[in-house]
Amino acid sequence: MNFAGLLRPHIIGNCWRVVETQETAATMAITRSAAEQSRLEELLDLSKPKIPLDCVGLSYLLMTPFRYPPLRYGSRFGSTWERGIFYGSCELQTAFAETAVYFWLFQQGLATLGPLENIRDQRTAFSVKVSSQKAIDLHVEEFAAVHDKICQRDSWEYTQQLGKQLREAGAEFILYTSARFNGGKNIAILSPLAFADKEPCQQQLWHVRFTTESCVFVRAGNSEAFEFHRIDFSINGKIPHPAIAA
Repeated sequence: MNFAGLLRPHIIGNCWRVVETQETAATMAITRSAAEQSRLEELLDLSKPKIPLDCVGLSYLLMTPFRYPPLRYGSRFGSTWERGIFYGSCELQTAFAETAVYFWLFQQGLATLGPLENIRDQRTAFSVKVSSQKAIDLHVEEFAAVHDKICQRDSWEYTQQLGKQLREAGAEFILYTSARFNGGKNIAILSPLAFADKEPCQQQLWHVRFTTESCVFVRAGNSEAFEFHRIDFSINGKIPHPAIAA
């Protein structure tokens, strides 16, 4: 397939991503002054991987996936030896659904849950505008025959090879169907050049309650809420994932 011929200009107004809330730096708890805290942050930053040239000036929320190596098993469109990928969602609800699934996967990998059986925490949801002349939409007719492979829950073998080919073709981001949340669309940003801005467009604070069976997100100072149930994402009581044995 001629992937380069399928690249098109594409703009996404809101690419949503959910991360741990870091309103108060942890280093404040072990320093005695603002000057000490600032110096410690500088020293810690020196121990991190060097900021890639094409990420200079970007918010840490945007650059982080490109700054660090991929996880042990890679990701849906990235192998273990390729550059990290920024994953997000077109819809906030889809982003929260993905977050809930990965919390349950974390629980699923533990021998005993202990205090992790029921967690109250906070998350930050942020959005960024994405724009590129070299985007690829996997919803187009050319990919209809391999849709199930693209959305496969328990294997990334096909999509990692596809991701490699799309990188080589020059794609800067991929639009694809969520494998977890029915009707949701996700975005895999292969290059930070696809960010239209250097900072997120908006950031929202959300309270969250994780349990073994449900996950509820409630926006701080607002009645907006999303609720998900583990059973809706499970097959025979387990959530399939390439990195976790059945």
